[in-house]
Amino acid sequence: MNFIDALNWRYAVNQFSNEKLNQQQVNGLIESVRLSASSYGLQPYQLFVIASDQVKNDLLPFSYGQTKVANNSHLLVFAHKTQITSKDISLFISSLAKSQNKTALALNDYQQVISNDLLAKNENEQSAWAAQQCYIALGKLLSYTAINQIDACPMTGFDSQGINQVLGLNKQGLNAEIICPVGFRSTDDISALRVKYRKQTADLVTML
Repeated sequence: MNFIDALNWRYAVNQFSNEKLNQQQVNGLIESVRLSASSYGLQPYQLFVIASDQVKNDLLPFSYGQTKVANNSHLLVFAHKTQITSKDISLFISSLAKSQNKTALALNDYQQVISNDLLAKNENEQSAWAAQQCYIALGKLLSYTAINQIDACPMTGFDSQGINQVLGLNKQGLNAEIICPVGFRSTDDISALRVKYRKQTADLVTML
């Protein structure tokens, strides 16, 4: 299946089967997020991969009755940093320098560019910027699931404070931005029968 066919194949699954992803498939999902692009390469988020039925059921009351949050193979939670600090930037620069076999001092100009941008934002602006990065990673995840015929349903309709409380995210300086059940579609999922609607190219694209 080529990429465009895979995108046509995927849809937001509403009912998952009992079939579980194997570890190789889970690892692939994780790697697609890990390799995602992000602004400055900072990746200001954490991915939580939840296999525990108990934890998924604990999250269900904060998901507005959407049972697919509990009934899936794995539940993924994208949680972003609510504040970006100079320490976060320094740790990133140190890791980046090590990966490129450079000294942190050699990346001082780049560190200054990041600091001048992100540290000038207030906490709400930093949080909003970090949340945006989650959606870039989600795009990579959905592309990976589609090409590998793994089903997914990204969701933003949930009580983030409730999710934060269950997972202890507030204590980690994180906020749940997206939850995404993954697994395999049930043969009883009537959502699969809906015709996929997207704008026509002429209504979406302007060529200049």
